[in-house]
Amino acid sequence: MESLNGSLRRLNSAYRRRTNTCAKSVGGLQRTLDIYWIIHNFVRSHFTTGKVPAAALGIIGRGLSLTQLLMVQKAA
Repeated sequence: MESLNGSLRRLNSAYRRRTNTCAKSVGGLQRTLDIYWIIHNFVRSHFTTGKVPAAALGIIGRGLSLTQLLMVQKAA
């Protein structure tokens, strides 16, 4: 049990350090939240529908892969 407790503490402290790094500025935190939002809506398929939420709503034809997501160019 002590071994499990130690590993959980280690994992939680690593997560807390990464969170604190992103939250040092509003811009950094917003950038992290934007990335999570994009991956959730355009890359990951929903566990009940089996479709990406954006595809289920008809915004895009099918979900994007991470490679396709990284290749998207910013609109001017």
